[in-house]
This record gives sequence, structure tokens and C-alpha cells, in this order.
Amino acid sequence: MIDPKYYSIDVEPAVWCLLGAMLLCFIVIAAIWWPRLRRVRRHVASDDAAPMPAGGYPSVSVIVYSQADGHNLRTLLPQILNQDYPAPMEVIVVNDESADNTEAVVSELELRYPNLYMTFAPEHSRNLSRRKLSITLGIKAARYEALLLTCGNCRVESDMWLRSMMRHMVAGKEVVIGYAALNGPDGEDVDVRRRRRAFDHVWQSVRYLNAAIRQRPFMGMGYNLAYTRRLFFAHKGFSQTLHLNYGDDDLFINEIATAHNTAVELSRQGRVQAMEHSPAELHDTYRLRRDFTARSLPSRFYLMPGFPSVLWWVWPLCGIGASVLGWPSLVPAGASLFLSLVFCFTHMALWRGCSRALDSRSLFWTVPWMAWSRWMRTLRHCVRGRKKRKSHLTQVI
Repeated sequence: MIDPKYYSIDVEPAVWCLLGAMLLCFIVIAAIWWPRLRRVRRHVASDDAAPMPAGGYPSVSVIVYSQADGHNLRTLLPQILNQDYPAPMEVIVVNDESADNTEAVVSELELRYPNLYMTFAPEHSRNLSRRKLSITLGIKAARYEALLLTCGNCRVESDMWLRSMMRHMVAGKEVVIGYAALNGPDGEDVDVRRRRRAFDHVWQSVRYLNAAIRQRPFMGMGYNLAYTRRLFFAHKGFSQTLHLNYGDDDLFINEIATAHNTAVELSRQGRVQAMEHSPAELHDTYRLRRDFTARSLPSRFYLMPGFPSVLWWVWPLCGIGASVLGWPSLVPAGASLFLSLVFCFTHMALWRGCSRALDSRSLFWTVPWMAWSRWMRTLRHCVRGRKKRKSHLTQVI
């Protein structure tokens, strides 16, 4: 016969307080993240099902920022130039001091496509952001009002990409925030840390996409982003952030995007694939850039989604404390285990569904570990960011 002391509920009040705190952590994490995950997933399904407008598409200039992407341009440019698009369009490749065969590839394709052009960022330019200079030169060379920006290391898998992004401008929007999935050079990230990168990418994407869906846009992704020339020149381009090497897709979007002029495009036809040749190195570099420019963005967009990172440490401690203080009764330990399993499996299922909707790696079992350890990765990037502060700044300060 089992000793009654092992299933007794007559335990110290502190045990119930710890269990209550554990449950509260679950409720707060769920209240913050579960609606975000569901909202992004539903928006993907909605955009996939939405019909394309019959007409009214604007003429569009596609700006392709290229930095030693000659090999990929041979695939990317025909994918863009062969789009099923009913209005005039042009593609402008901005060659940023590439030492590879970029110029030869574009020159060869220009013979086949009369609406393909190339311009160059001045060689040996200093004291400014070469990326922002390149994008500005591309925009100045553009003939059309609607601008669609991407990068030379991307792939466009659908011939409806232009239609999908531009259909929002048919409805009168001036900023369209698109999505890009990150992959390795062969279309798949196979590094041992790929799950960590997949988690961080979805975490970051859900944060800014959810804000934009809720009509609080504050950033986009430079791989897949559209806005009008009027907005660009009305805000004097990147003049507000000339002292930063980056910020063209977060600080600038935060400057020009509003609840009324911005749309989000998440359909599978409207996204691109970013083919990163060194996923691990570029993931770290990308995070360092984002963390640095985030200091100039409203803190509310970071504090609320980031707060659960603390709670992922609090609730296990509460569960362990309740189990220890409640001994020899196994009721607190059983309650802690039950609550943890219900919460974790629900969170993992929602995360997997959103990851699949965003063409990311379908994480499941590793989600709790990734969420629990994210603060350590963030701390590491903060320390590294302080050491590399000068690399994010131009000399125009």
C-alpha cells in the first residue's frame, strides 16, 4: 500500500505559491507568443488564398543589390525578368565593388533582356555606407514609381512574385513588407547549428511581421521589400542614418511606414529564398547588425517579445522549488511535470506550425531548449557587438 504522505496535498503555502508562479509564467508566455505565432500563420494562409487583382498593377523597378553574387545572378535575374507581370517592369543591378564575374554575367543577360540594366557604386568610396549608397544609386536610376528591393544572393521560386508584392500597391499601399527564407548555398542549411539559426530567424520574423500585421510596422527585410520613390525622396533617403553602415531595412522602414500605408505579403508566391554561402558566419553578422541598429528603434518592439526569455528560466526554477519543498509528497512534482508537459507540447506545436508556414526548419523537440538558451546567445552577441561597434559606423559622425 502506498504511504499517504506521498500523495498528500497538505504542503507548505510556499509550495502552492511556487506552483502559482509557474502557472503565471506559462500564462504570460502564452499570452505574448501564442497569438503572434497564430497570427503570422493565419496571415500566410490568408495571403495564399487571396485572389490576384485583375489589373491596375503599377510599373515597377526591381533594384538588385549585388556584392560578389555573379554566380547566383545567372539564376536570379532570369527568374525576375521572366515574371508573369502585366505592367512594365525593369531590373537594375547595382554592382557594389564586386571582384567576381558580376559584370560579365549581367552584360551577357542584357543582350537577351532589354529591360535589364546595371549601375555601379563608386569604387573606393569612404566615410559612408556602401550598401545605402548602392541602393540610393539604384533608386535614382529607376524609371518607375514602385520600387522592389532584393539582393543578388536570393532566388525567386515563383513567377508570381512581382504580382504578389505589387498587388498591395494596387490597393493604394506605399510600403510592402515581404518575407525571405534563409537557406544554405544548395538550398539547405546543413551546419550543426542550423536549428539554432532556424529558431532565431523565426523568432525575429514573427516579431516584426506580427507588428506589421497589427498595423505597427517598424522594420522589414532587405531581401524582399517594396516602397515608392515618392516616400524615399520625401524622407530624403537615408539621410537620418548616414552615420550607420546599415539600417536601410529597419531604421528607414520605421521612418516611412505607418499603419495606413503599409501592407504585409506572406504568400508562398510572394517570398524569396536567401542563399547564404556561409550561414553560420552571416547569421552572427546579421544579428550583430540588427542588435546595433535596434538601439535606435522604439524599445516596445523588443521588450514585450523578449520578456518571455526571462520567464523561460523562472518557471523551471519554480517547478523545482515546489517539488523540493513539497517532498515527500509527490503532488507538487506531479503538478509541475503535468503543467510543463501541457505548456511545452502546445508551444512546440504552435512553433512548428509557424515555422513550416515560413518555410523554415520544422523545429519541435528543440524549441524549449532554444527558448531557454536564447538569452545566453543574446548576451554573447551583446558582448561581441560592443567589441565591433566601429564596424557598424561610418566616419560621418
